[in-house]
Amino acid sequence: MMRKNIFKFGLWGAFIFFISLSIGGAAKAENVASSASESLTEEAAIQRVMQNNYDRKSALVSIEIARQELMKAGLWPNPEAEFSLVTDRFYADQGEGSREFGLSQALPVSGRINFQKKVAKLGIERAEWQVKDFERLLIASVKKIFYEILILQEKEKVLSSLVELNEKLLEVVQSRLSHAEVSQIDLSLTNGELQVARQELFEAKALLYEKRATLNRLMGLHFNEPFVIQSGLTTVFSETLDLENLIGKALENRPDLKAKAIEEKMGEGALQLARKMRIPDITVGGFYQKEKSRFEVDGKLEMDDDKLIGFRVSLPLPLFDRKQADIAEANAEKKKASIEILDLKIQVEEEVAQAVIRDNASKEILDSYGNGVLESIEKSVQLIQDAYAQGQVSFLDVVQTQGKFKSIQIAYLGALQNHKESLIELEVAMGMDLKNEKEGKNQ
Repeated sequence: MMRKNIFKFGLWGAFIFFISLSIGGAAKAENVASSASESLTEEAAIQRVMQNNYDRKSALVSIEIARQELMKAGLWPNPEAEFSLVTDRFYADQGEGSREFGLSQALPVSGRINFQKKVAKLGIERAEWQVKDFERLLIASVKKIFYEILILQEKEKVLSSLVELNEKLLEVVQSRLSHAEVSQIDLSLTNGELQVARQELFEAKALLYEKRATLNRLMGLHFNEPFVIQSGLTTVFSETLDLENLIGKALENRPDLKAKAIEEKMGEGALQLARKMRIPDITVGGFYQKEKSRFEVDGKLEMDDDKLIGFRVSLPLPLFDRKQADIAEANAEKKKASIEILDLKIQVEEEVAQAVIRDNASKEILDSYGNGVLESIEKSVQLIQDAYAQGQVSFLDVVQTQGKFKSIQIAYLGALQNHKESLIELEVAMGMDLKNEKEGKNQ
């Protein structure tokens, strides 16, 4: 009886244990499924990059370094303490000697500290614009990777569909071969086409994995962190692009241009500072001196203990070094910055123009797919396979139709990618988001 009860309790315990495991596993699976279904949008990816990207965090440190330069630029020279001891202990040893304590301070009478602070403040502003320029390029990289992943996901679907078509074709060929309707050559060619399609699918998956790892790295995550990007490639930017207006916006908003303009101001400030440095610092100081001496009075040696307080002024004479080299160097740096600004403006105009030309070309190509080309070629593949199964067309017709299906689908995805990349390049060239530019027009 006791054994039966123990056996019953054991069965109930095992039953409860497995039920709890099932419930826990189901809950865990539900959580995994819900987390896996969370889609990563372009905005969310950019936000994660701006929060977690290590290269951006490193770039932000440059602003802190520039702020420390401002602190250093506003500091006065340290005072100098002096002490001297003179004694006759190792010679006459009559107690004669002196001690002197002094304190001196260099005074920047030229006003160079104010100019140093001015240049340092400009350095902070330049560092901030340089970080914004880094963010401009970083966001562009994120967007490009994001849309490359979208394109590769669509390409994976196309190639998976092609693999399925070849597998169905293989079944048809095997069936017809069993009825002696086709030759062994058709079977060999079908296997070859299937193998090529599988290889292309494998390569697309490998490249997709690589791009996902790159995006995870940019977001500061583990390379294998899961995320889902929902397809959104069908949206085409249909706004008419005014080249002159876009160039004007670019020259107004580009952070690297702003940083270079501040660099030119820094060159002017450095030139003024170099001229101020021609006036050297004056060093002023005071000292306290205690001196003991022996002298003879009426045949007797007397001790004299003198205490003195003095004042010193030291002024370097700029006879040879009048900061000629520093002034010439600062002037050259200023000229260099001015030339670089002009060159950068030309480069900005060229980048905007190239992006607009590329976008117009990509939109023309995309327009050519708007008359149902994709749908018709997809239907043609199914029809040609059905016709081949009935012996109405040759195997070569099937292969050619499937090849056209793949090439047209891949070409369409390439045109979409070119369109998206041209818009990203235009945003990079302008230094602003096209959505913001469009909202500005509407306002």
